[in-house]
Amino acid sequence: MGNKKGSRNTGAWNVVVSLFDEGTFVETGARITRGSDAGELAGVVTGYGAVDGKLTCAFLFDASRRKGAVDQKTADKIVSLYDLAKKNGAPVVGVFDSVGASVFEGVSALAAYGRILKAVAGASGIVPEIALIAGKCTGTLSAVAAMFDLSILVDGASLYVNDPALTGESDAQAPILSASCSADEAAARVRSLISFLPPCAGCGVRVGECLDDLNRRLPSVLPEDAAAILSAVADNGKTLPVSEGGALLCSFAEIGGVRCGIVLSDKNKNEGKIDALSARTCARFVDLCDAYSLPVVTLVDCAGLAIGKENEKAPFSTDLARLAFAYAGATVPTVTVVLGRAIGAGFVLLGSRATGADVAYALEGAEIGALKSDAAVAFAFEKELAEGKTKEELEAAWKEKIASPEAAAEAGEIDDVIAPSELRCRVASALLMLSAKGTVDAPARAIRPL
Repeated sequence: MGNKKGSRNTGAWNVVVSLFDEGTFVETGARITRGSDAGELAGVVTGYGAVDGKLTCAFLFDASRRKGAVDQKTADKIVSLYDLAKKNGAPVVGVFDSVGASVFEGVSALAAYGRILKAVAGASGIVPEIALIAGKCTGTLSAVAAMFDLSILVDGASLYVNDPALTGESDAQAPILSASCSADEAAARVRSLISFLPPCAGCGVRVGECLDDLNRRLPSVLPEDAAAILSAVADNGKTLPVSEGGALLCSFAEIGGVRCGIVLSDKNKNEGKIDALSARTCARFVDLCDAYSLPVVTLVDCAGLAIGKENEKAPFSTDLARLAFAYAGATVPTVTVVLGRAIGAGFVLLGSRATGADVAYALEGAEIGALKSDAAVAFAFEKELAEGKTKEELEAAWKEKIASPEAAAEAGEIDDVIAPSELRCRVASALLMLSAKGTVDAPARAIRPL
């Protein structure tokens, strides 16, 4: 079955052609054959090359070789590639297009899965790992892809544990941290991520030349659109989003020449409330930034926690705990700004001073409190309402005396109250000040799956 060389017209191969700088990809273990059939090449291609001049390792399941079925020789090649990547501090790209385990090899094929899982886990937090789902990625192989730092799904590819025909679900699982796109767009996204991320852990905070005005002022009223806010803050408006959907948006960017990660709660999506999926996604993103010395900037406009059965089934408390662990355990510089509301757990969990933020600001007119002003008035001022005071008067008094940014500053929970126009320059100044914060001696952190 198949041929000695295999086909290079598969979707996975097309992605590799688009991914690497022209003529730089070099295959490793090119002549290794399957253990069960010495006349057929192993179902995975491994090798290295340059992506924008940066050394990058990659493996791709070749669907033309017995549909990319996993066996011991597949594991041998992938494990060897990971050893090479870790020794040389090179990112790893995994291109998935496989039907799963080679059932004819029995327990040996299962052991092959285990060895691949161990190799991927052993590199987590040491070199960046990016999964590109170009075809089928099902069963245990979907767990392998989920272990990667970031994943991108090509349109028409399949990512699920159990066949939708068995579960009754018509759609495959959503990709991890990134929406689906065409094969060319997927390769371009991988190239952008590799160019942005450091080659390995321990590189320290990277500060380059700022090609934008460090003191550039923003409008006195920030845009309503979350993506527009991200662009306004970032150097030259350039961002690299890695999550779409949900109330917490995660993106890479440069601010003042400092490469960083930005978390933004989108007030236009359920008032920016944190739900289970957003909490998991954000926690993983903060872990990723922490592993690779990328400062975390958190822009908060959050009305608290989302309510709903789907969240409690998660279970919600565990997802919130992961988010708290991520922020509290981060060793990289962390800067937080309350843009609008920061209510209840929305204030506490999203990079508050209490959980370890190095610098914290709030914009003028922000609202910070245990309850939203209307709920607080209904809860605490029943007598005053009965005496004829209006709800509007009581809410205004609540915001001014108890939930104002000035009150938070007086309590020491934020450093200053700033104008919206100062947002970018204040964040840039804080990041530059914190860029020497020591992270080199911090232990490597594994980036746990969602």
